[in-house]
Amino acid sequence: MFDDKEYYLFKKRGIILIEGKDRFRLIQGIISNDIELLRKKPSIYSSLLTPQGKFQHDFFISNFNEKFYLECDIGEQEELVKKLVMYKLRLDIQITITSDLNIILSKKKLNFSESCSSKIISFYDPRFDNSFFSRTYADSNFLTEIKKKFVEINDIKYESLRLDNCIPDFSIDAIKKKSLLLEMRFDDLNGISWTKGCFMGQEITARMKHRGIVKKLIFKVLIDFKNNLKNDITLEEKIVGQLKSHNKKDGIAFFDINALSNLNKKKFFSGDSKLTIRKPWWVKN
Repeated sequence: MFDDKEYYLFKKRGIILIEGKDRFRLIQGIISNDIELLRKKPSIYSSLLTPQGKFQHDFFISNFNEKFYLECDIGEQEELVKKLVMYKLRLDIQITITSDLNIILSKKKLNFSESCSSKIISFYDPRFDNSFFSRTYADSNFLTEIKKKFVEINDIKYESLRLDNCIPDFSIDAIKKKSLLLEMRFDDLNGISWTKGCFMGQEITARMKHRGIVKKLIFKVLIDFKNNLKNDITLEEKIVGQLKSHNKKDGIAFFDINALSNLNKKKFFSGDSKLTIRKPWWVKN
């Protein structure tokens, strides 16, 4: 995704610190993944659902120095903190938003021994089974060292890389309180535990999996852009999907799976632009 000497500085994501002896107990009962995994691995990807199983927030959680570092969309930080505070009741938990850490994406894990501080965390993105790219949380001193040795890519290039590799950004590629995890292929992104037991929205999510009743799925689309694009995707003038984020070349979309049989013989359009559908490379089956 990145060249060896490139990095991207995330300005639209932030970190929430969760401290206290009951932090595992609090988080385990409300998120879609198994927080106990953090006793053996550096980070997990997960989500918070409504009681009806609808998507609300996605995030990464890392365990470091007896604290959870929860990375989420920066516009959702305050809302997420309020929800966590509501669930904590009398548990020994402290929840705060921190602004002194930078979120850095790169090809490999970053670690310069001469500039390391106690506030650096670097791990491969847990959504992908191969070491596709890494995330690093670092203070300003470490970022200064990164800038000396690496080249920063801009937002346009990052979005191009993200869409080319079909990396969802569910702050824009899902519909809050409407989308469902299995439609978002959240299981393929290593964001669901089927063995941990109950979590909020678990019953509906598990029922969808065991009954095989997923009606739509997320896909990558290649766009043959002409004059315009629309949110609705059509097949023979019937709406069969929704186009989400795109750059007029690559995009991410949801499709009605009943419309995808004999895929090569069908012509899908968004506006007057033809779409070619591709399964994301990270899908396991």
